[in-house]
Amino acid sequence: MPAAEALLLIVDVTSVTFADSSFLNVLIRLRKRRPLILAGPLPHQLERLLEMTGALALFTIRDGQDPAP
Repeated sequence: MPAAEALLLIVDVTSVTFADSSFLNVLIRLRKRRPLILAGPLPHQLERLLEMTGALALFTIRDGQDPAP
């Protein structure tokens, strides 16, 4: 029996210490398959990568203090 796919994927990025274009590519590919939320707060380096590439607007970010979506 096939595994059920998640309707919403929440990725906890609070402990990410390094993110490059490969990491960003994975996030974008996941986002294309299902709704994706980045659970933060975003580490500075990841936030900078998303801003520099224009990808920040692609993601919903929850900083852990916001109520659940």
